[in-house]
Amino acid sequence: MRTLIRVCAMALLTIICAAGEVRAASRAGYSGVNLNIRSGPSVRFPAVGMLGAGSGLVIHGCLDRYAWCDVSASGMRGWASGAHIQFVHDERRVYVPAYAAQVEIPIVTFNVINYWGDYYRDRDFYHDLDRWSSYHWEDDGSPPGWRDNWGGDYEGNEY
Repeated sequence: MRTLIRVCAMALLTIICAAGEVRAASRAGYSGVNLNIRSGPSVRFPAVGMLGAGSGLVIHGCLDRYAWCDVSASGMRGWASGAHIQFVHDERRVYVPAYAAQVEIPIVTFNVINYWGDYYRDRDFYHDLDRWSSYHWEDDGSPPGWRDNWGGDYEGNEY
């Protein structure tokens, strides 16, 4: 009986620790501009809402190169251009593409069927899932505000 209790306690502890690591991977951030939140990583995906400049958000992860990030704020979950998302690093706000690798913002992937199934079943655009599931969003090019060189510091807000 004691062995069973220990095994269950260890399993519960493992689950709690894993949940803590997932939460730790998310990072607090801010919209650097009035920011469209989209249902996928492209300006062609339907918008789910907008955040005003300076609004707080949570960064759950970004696609490779940090071009698009999975974020949540004000009851919304969706994708936004990494070029317009800031977070605090060394006591100042910086843009995601310039510093995300240094603070290990997770690299994530996007699958429209899974993502929409998790977050948008009650949205009007969900009935278009079949059309969007064959859409090649990877071919759309860079998101709004994107620059090819994010090296060094960048504090401008000229987007």
